[in-house]
Amino acid sequence: MKCQLCRHENLVEVLNLGKQPLANKYPTRDQFAGEEFFDLAVLFCPHCRNVQLGTMISRARMFEDYYYLSSVNEGLVRHFQRLADKLAGAKFVVDIGSNDGILLKPLKQLGVSAIGIEPSINVSKIANDQGLETICSFFDAKCAADVASKFGKADVIVASSVFTHLEDPHQFIEAVKDLLTDQGRFIIEVEYIGNILRHTQFERFYLDRIFYYSLTSLKHLFEAHDMVITDVDQIEPHGGSLQVTIERKGGHNQTAQSVAALLEEEKQALTAQRFADFKKDVDAQIAALAQMLKDYKASGVRVAGYGAPARLSTICNYGQIGPSLIEFTVDDSPLKQNRFTPGTHIPIATREHLEKSRPDLLVVFAYEYLDDIRKKTAGAFRYLLPIPPREVQ
Repeated sequence: MKCQLCRHENLVEVLNLGKQPLANKYPTRDQFAGEEFFDLAVLFCPHCRNVQLGTMISRARMFEDYYYLSSVNEGLVRHFQRLADKLAGAKFVVDIGSNDGILLKPLKQLGVSAIGIEPSINVSKIANDQGLETICSFFDAKCAADVASKFGKADVIVASSVFTHLEDPHQFIEAVKDLLTDQGRFIIEVEYIGNILRHTQFERFYLDRIFYYSLTSLKHLFEAHDMVITDVDQIEPHGGSLQVTIERKGGHNQTAQSVAALLEEEKQALTAQRFADFKKDVDAQIAALAQMLKDYKASGVRVAGYGAPARLSTICNYGQIGPSLIEFTVDDSPLKQNRFTPGTHIPIATREHLEKSRPDLLVVFAYEYLDDIRKKTAGAFRYLLPIPPREVQ
């Protein structure tokens, strides 16, 4: 299989997480029999330091009916408020993959002209019902032309947690260029493979996301389209991501020192040997989590979860962890409640159910928002972070 970014042919399989369901499809009981499972192999390109999956699922199948709402996550709300503040001087912002309007809302409050483009029919309706103008469409050349014709070109285009999902990032970039002003900025936020390796976040691999970028791989990709990375910041969402600013070459490009520093760091940090060590860590940690949950059960400790993010699916399916070990998990999104986790079929409940059931311990699957979860649950439980598995106060 070729690297989809640089076309290099000798990809190395660095991790295989076995058969996995679609992580953001939360079945009802009558849908269990129809669930499909796919090979989840992780491949590394030693040439451009790109990481991609060996299986690609149609984006239309993945996103036209979707169960992820950004605004139920208080940490993300704060993050996008900060991003909106950063864009306060923009004339016209297009947010690709705008979800329920989590960035559009603070931009509107700041008086910045902005529209969203969101392929999920159910989620785009939620945004439009709030008065946040959202076009229900996948972003491509036609969509870019339609937006430019109706609204004019954008001086800022944002794609947060979108770029990793793309079937063809090359076509996407060309469509962005069609919509972007000559001096405009393209800002992407992507989960960072460096952090995935550093913190053994294997649960970040699931079939929604095809690519797991390094800054090196992004540099190769954008240079092929006469664009240059001018800034990079490491940000908190999704276990540690990169916020990358890209501009057309030939403008008044001024590149931040952070770009050269991270590119240099990746020369040592992203190697085939590092991935081999990562695989050993993954297998040790998932075995430790499964054993810890079995020990809890044997000693009479009742265990539930908090959060049903997509990464729960990877953890629980790879570790063969189901409702016999975790009675239920709570999620604040009404789209997920009263459904089940993909593949392992752990019931997804409301916070009210948690208060009635009163388990002893919560596995915090949305672990980067532990402080928010403690507040929501009044600190009334023991809390377990899953990877590496450890109880926290």
